[in-house]
Amino acid sequence: MKLRVTIDTDECNMDALEPHVLEVDNEGVASMWYGSHSYFVPFQNVEIISCDHKCGTRDVRNPEDKTYDTHKECLDCGKTIFV
Repeated sequence: MKLRVTIDTDECNMDALEPHVLEVDNEGVASMWYGSHSYFVPFQNVEIISCDHKCGTRDVRNPEDKTYDTHKECLDCGKTIFV
């Protein structure tokens, strides 16, 4: 995935850095602890330039209908994937 972001270094929390698992997504650089994101470098003004959708998808319920129909969204960028 390619992003264009603004990073405010005053909001970076380097004290929250855990040495275990790091992840970069479209919200920032995070430390993961049992699947819970703790962003120590949050991104602002995020523009997703491109995404190859290789991270995987999740099923999201369609909000406009009252059925349990779902669609697939990319885990990285959140865009709807048409299969």
